Amino acid sequence: MYNTFIRDAPVTQGTLPPRHTLSVKDAAALEPFYRAQRPHGDVLTWRQLRAAGATPKPVEPPALKFVCDAFNEAYPNDSTLDYDKYFNQQDPAVPDDSVSD
Repeated sequence: MYNTFIRDAPVTQGTLPPRHTLSVKDAAALEPFYRAQRPHGDVLTWRQLRAAGATPKPVEPPALKFVCDAFNEAYPNDSTLDYDKYFNQQDPAVPDDSVSD
């Protein structure tokens, strides 16, 4: 199911030049992009993936505390992101600078 219209179209943004027009070096550099644009097979279901040995990853909450904790685990010697220190503290008292009439 290769689209001959795309193959015979002039080179525009988002398309790759014909391989026969490329040098060996350019063809080697663009090979991953040619492979990415080739026809792909059907998407596998979770049942098929599990039968092949894949295991699901645990769901990670998209919360800032989780990101800070994951950073601290990955980079223990860098400066720590202490979520509790910065986000659970009370805001400092702000003096009343309102203008009286």
